[in-house]
Amino acid sequence: MSVLQIALEMVVAFVAVFFIAVTLEAPKRTLRYGALAGGLGWGVYLVGLLFMDIVAATFMASLFIAWIAHLLARFLKTPVTIYFIPAFITLVPGTGVYQSVYSFINKDYAVAQQHLVLTLQISGAIALAIFIVDSLFGLLSRIKASKKNSPVK
Repeated sequence: MSVLQIALEMVVAFVAVFFIAVTLEAPKRTLRYGALAGGLGWGVYLVGLLFMDIVAATFMASLFIAWIAHLLARFLKTPVTIYFIPAFITLVPGTGVYQSVYSFINKDYAVAQQHLVLTLQISGAIALAIFIVDSLFGLLSRIKASKKNSPVK
């Protein structure tokens, strides 16, 4: 995959996430930032695919999207879910779910199981990345609050 192709896919992801955010009625001032998070996250995913398998690439991209979403939420004083939901749409394994159900309907149970396992691994990678970043930001805010409230010696 060339750099030009990665850049083009990032632009397409930016536009897609922008319109998904519009559909989800995100505040107008957050649209371009959420789309930026989704586009950059897709770029991290594509670069990750060059060096890792699909689950690891999804995990790295999810870590990046969750991290940038938290930063944007703090910078723009908005809820983090405004950026999470549209930006993660590009990584959601919808094709895997479709292929699992399609294979199951066609009584090809071994292929259905393979698609289902991969889909669950990708979904788990996304959930784990969100959990890790949320936990880190929560820990940092508690440390900051405890330093602020501690008595001065």
